[in-house]
Amino acid sequence: MRKLSAVALTATLMGVVAFGSIANAATKLNLSVPDAASSSIGVAAQEFADQLNEKSGGELEVTVYFDGSLYGGDATAAVTTMQDGGLDMLCLATSWYASFDDSFNVIQIPYLFKNVDAEQAYLNDEASKPMWDAVEGMGVKFLAAWTRSFRMTTNNIRPITKPEDFQGIKLRTPGNQIYQVFFGDGCGANVTPMSFSEVYTALQTNTIDGQENPADVPFSSSFYEVQKYISATNHIGEAWVVGMNPDKYASLSEDMQKLISDTAQEMQEWKKNYDNETDQADIDFMVEQGMEYNELDEEGFAAFQEVSKSLYPKFQEIVNNDELWEATLAFAEAH
Repeated sequence: MRKLSAVALTATLMGVVAFGSIANAATKLNLSVPDAASSSIGVAAQEFADQLNEKSGGELEVTVYFDGSLYGGDATAAVTTMQDGGLDMLCLATSWYASFDDSFNVIQIPYLFKNVDAEQAYLNDEASKPMWDAVEGMGVKFLAAWTRSFRMTTNNIRPITKPEDFQGIKLRTPGNQIYQVFFGDGCGANVTPMSFSEVYTALQTNTIDGQENPADVPFSSSFYEVQKYISATNHIGEAWVVGMNPDKYASLSEDMQKLISDTAQEMQEWKKNYDNETDQADIDFMVEQGMEYNELDEEGFAAFQEVSKSLYPKFQEIVNNDELWEATLAFAEAH
């Protein structure tokens, strides 16, 4: 009897230990981003994950996947993949959410914000709330919106100093109407939407002449190997939407939900500061690799602003939300 009791006791203790291990096992979450690990959003996503892993005391185990690897590099498929539960968390630019809701085009309006601080204030203001409500309406838990550095232009034809310099340039853009109207109708570029995963090869083979993105993208994607000019056109700011599968979010404890939501919002300031510190270093590196860098003078900048304003009637039709359009323009003018 004593031997049987000892065996039974040992089995019981082992069961308790096993149950405790299961109960204490970390909840594993994947976090997907479209760009490389060295890109601004790649670094920010990794910092976000590291903070969650540390602050949760081991209750969360967040792993970042770069270059759109979890959704085949197709950004439009990323949202539906998260809706279906294939992704737990996702950082994706607002321009891609515009594929699902025209309202998101409003933040793509060229030369809308004076600087990144004004853009960040807008992201946190009631004026932008309809967009984040729309994210929720798509079946995505909205966590935060992070700023993105204003976009620059790289190409192999000439420096860009005024709108006319885009004439005839085969320019890759996202598949977004605002970009196509501004660069095509407004500046005379030969706009060529394509998947980002194809851009390096297209530049290398001269299928396209250039592309436009924040400075960290040509840096992290090594476009300096196949591009000659980088111009600080600073035409569009846009933002990153940090979203989560709502079922996965709901499955977590209230403490973990709050941790994720609070940390995502706190990361907004971290991301902006990181970009401010690293953008110039990225540009300096690309110049060292042989690229020529130029900024716009006041006359050139004003000319681009006028092109954008002349297209406002078209932009407003694209946004297709007059209330959001008016609230956004009023906010931008006041800041």
